[in-house]
Amino acid sequence: MARPSSPRLPATTGEIDVGTALGNFELVDLLGKGAMGRVYRARHVLLGREVAIKVLNAEFVARPDVVDRFFREARVVNDIDHEHIVEVTDFVEAPGIAYLVMELLDGASLRETLKPRGRKYPPIARLLGILIQVCEALEAAHEKGVVHRDLKPDNIFIVKRDGDDFVKVLDFGVAKLRDSGDHHETTSGMILGTPHYMAPEQALGKTVDRLADVWAAGVVLYEVLAGAVPFTAPSFVELVMRIREQPPKPLPPKTPRGERIPPALAAVVMRCLEKKPADRFRSMAALAEALRAPRKARTQARSRRRLAAALLALAALGAGGAAAIRYDVPRQLRAALAPAWRSVQSSVDGARMPDLSIPTSRSPGDGAGSSASSRATASAAPARPATVELLLRSTPAGARVVRLDTSERLGRTPLRIDVPRKAASVWLQMTLEGWEPIRFTVDLRKDNTANVEFRRPPKKAARRR
Repeated sequence: MARPSSPRLPATTGEIDVGTALGNFELVDLLGKGAMGRVYRARHVLLGREVAIKVLNAEFVARPDVVDRFFREARVVNDIDHEHIVEVTDFVEAPGIAYLVMELLDGASLRETLKPRGRKYPPIARLLGILIQVCEALEAAHEKGVVHRDLKPDNIFIVKRDGDDFVKVLDFGVAKLRDSGDHHETTSGMILGTPHYMAPEQALGKTVDRLADVWAAGVVLYEVLAGAVPFTAPSFVELVMRIREQPPKPLPPKTPRGERIPPALAAVVMRCLEKKPADRFRSMAALAEALRAPRKARTQARSRRRLAAALLALAALGAGGAAAIRYDVPRQLRAALAPAWRSVQSSVDGARMPDLSIPTSRSPGDGAGSSASSRATASAAPARPATVELLLRSTPAGARVVRLDTSERLGRTPLRIDVPRKAASVWLQMTLEGWEPIRFTVDLRKDNTANVEFRRPPKKAARRR
């Protein structure tokens, strides 16, 4: 452990409050408080520089094990050294007091960000951007052998950088370090963390690894989409039992903002909340990639719509609108428009008038040809969707759904998911512990809805003697 700093000003052993001097810093504002300590805005008395100071509550200062864990946070975050993890610049222990000096963040926690409802609630795209940054921070921690163990909206802080959300993950005070000598914390059954965000193995006091953080990220993701956590109970014991044994409550169809929750995103959440750690995403990097998929899908959908509009404009406007189109069409669409684009560029450069007509077969009785706009309208007929929607429910809910032709796990009921269209019927299987499995087919040429009712397995007949 590094030697504590030597403060220029004497550390107080009395009441810690705004106005108190700690070393070279004066506490100027209380920013927050929790079970372990309080966080203050502080100002350097000589330089005027502002920082955040986290002060350990007085009742813990006399406990060396708690103080060691408190100071370990400084060593942990500096060892990880990641831009999305709050920086700790100093830690001080003096008679009757222990505190950390950290970078001061000007923004709001994710908890505060989620308070508004209606149109002021954050959109899904913003929420996913925040969670992806959280995944990147924890992936860096996991690579250094550090498990956070207390991920929750209160420990996710959002600041603005160049107008965009920039995330800082806080509070590694209960982090588990690989080969750190803290194995007694788990072998003795000590439970560290916040109950609603604990993985089943963590809530039971068992050894945890990075997959406990994957679970907690799933709870946070569920909460930002639904506006509530997936498991609640009137007591800690009941909460642990529900986390361990019951499936999470189904996500609502829409967020508190009123946005529809995509089935693929709901499936990502439910995979994070699998009871068995091995059934979850294997890493934070894998979860981040899964969260990027809905954003990529929306970007591709927008690109397809802009491509269709650009093709219509090219065909209908001809060379007269070519110059405007040349600069309005995004670079990534130009490759798709290359044949017509080269023709338009030639017309803009004054070489010739492009032929933007769309070839069609004509019978001998046809006239010379229809107008460009009518041909463009014909070409813009909506394409058949590439996917079909499966809406699957079961009684009881929480059944695992597997596609038998590919062995793909689709999620748990109730489930709404888009799958690739296929000119065939395929078998699905629903399984739920304690009930007979059910198999049925769905036609992948169209949308499907299935409501399945499970039956108990038949009792074995008593053997006659």
